[in-house]
Amino acid sequence: MTIAADLYPVLDTPQALIDLDVVDRNAAAMFALGRANGVDVRVHFKSLKCGGLARHLMAAGADKFLCAKLNEAEVLVGAGVRDVLVANQIVGPVKARRLAALAARADVSVCVDDAENVDELAAAARAAGVSLGVLVEVDVGQHRCGVDPGAPAVALARRVLGHAPALQFRGLQGYAGHIQMIPDAADRGQQCRAGLQLLVGTRRELEAAGIAVPVVTGAGTGTADTAAGFPGLTEIQPGSFAVMDAAYHAVCPEYGCALSVLTTVVSRRDGRYVLDAGSKAISRDFGTPVVKDRPADRVTAVNEEHTIVAPGDGEAVRVGDRREVLPAHCCATMNLHRSCAAVRGGRVEAVWPIEASGRYD
Repeated sequence: MTIAADLYPVLDTPQALIDLDVVDRNAAAMFALGRANGVDVRVHFKSLKCGGLARHLMAAGADKFLCAKLNEAEVLVGAGVRDVLVANQIVGPVKARRLAALAARADVSVCVDDAENVDELAAAARAAGVSLGVLVEVDVGQHRCGVDPGAPAVALARRVLGHAPALQFRGLQGYAGHIQMIPDAADRGQQCRAGLQLLVGTRRELEAAGIAVPVVTGAGTGTADTAAGFPGLTEIQPGSFAVMDAAYHAVCPEYGCALSVLTTVVSRRDGRYVLDAGSKAISRDFGTPVVKDRPADRVTAVNEEHTIVAPGDGEAVRVGDRREVLPAHCCATMNLHRSCAAVRGGRVEAVWPIEASGRYD
């Protein structure tokens, strides 16, 4: 719904805010990086979780998305996205049926690293009368999900191909989430290239075995600049770049912080003031939240319902004052809210539901 500008001061708090001007600048920079290097930008929805924000990015040029959870894929398809990769393992008959049903409405792909899971997905796709895209996930150094590079990936790709037409082998994913926020850019870039060598080397082994590999996807916001020009990679998959947070911005200052949490001062004493939002509304996963546009103010504690701030500029603080807080983890903060106010030039243009927040399926 649209909200008149004069209602902005009476938005209830805590309230997640999205600065659309900053989103647009971030998107323009990331999409330009992709175009300059001839790679597709597949936007990661785990950082957004909001169908309205996905539609906004589609209008800015995004046509491919990925996500971490099945419910996120359902929100994306409901928002009109037609090319969705679930960059995770979908296991169990209930979820396999949901995934197959989604593939009847859009071009849906999923990652695998287990032969029995491949068989399970194929059975669900056959029962639903659909064809499901599949990417073999390769462990490129995070040691989370994924098969080893080389021969194990080739063997699993053959297993997928054996289930055609219920399954379509689309290619490879290799994501190194553990290096995205390494502060030293040279170290981050070196580790990114080492992982991509494993991924692209696996592509060469598949092609040598006569298996076409249309998609090779990986990287994130922190490694997009290195990965975009890496030979053999067809996609980058950043997500946090769109909204960002204080911790990630310190690593990638070229992308601005579009996400903040509007709060109210509810108490003040000498040397501190207290905001009406704590860890239930502002994630501190990767560091300490920051009070927006007040570099001298210092967050000293984040409790469940309160954030305590030491003012640094001597300015008088009154109960009822508003402050915007930049979280230390945008993905987790979006998951804590059920709506976000889309703001442009100080005006609230719309309030969007965050449909995938608070869900783990």
